Amino acid sequence: MNKSITCDIVCVHEDKVDKALDFLKIEKSQRLLNIFQKICDEKKLKIVLSLLSEKELCVCDIAIILDMSVASTSHHLRLLYKNDVLDFYKNGKMVYYFIKDEEIKLFFSNN
Repeated sequence: MNKSITCDIVCVHEDKVDKALDFLKIEKSQRLLNIFQKICDEKKLKIVLSLLSEKELCVCDIAIILDMSVASTSHHLRLLYKNDVLDFYKNGKMVYYFIKDEEIKLFFSNN
């Protein structure tokens, strides 16, 4: 038998609709789009997730985590840096990256 996937009556739950509308406010939607645009591919997302778990990592560590060359990893890190997602500091010859974008930290900490 086919089960109907729609309601048999029209009944609007105003409290639920209002809550959903508040959640989808343009400001929040735009912020989420901004975050997703900055980490728009698998490598960038994995970099961000790795840095969320470890707070900071050097380029070599990130390359190992991603199973990529240091040069390719550096390219992705540079793009994230240019988009203000990451920042870095040097300690001698080592370069350590960390998440700079507070909105990204907040988004992933709530999920």
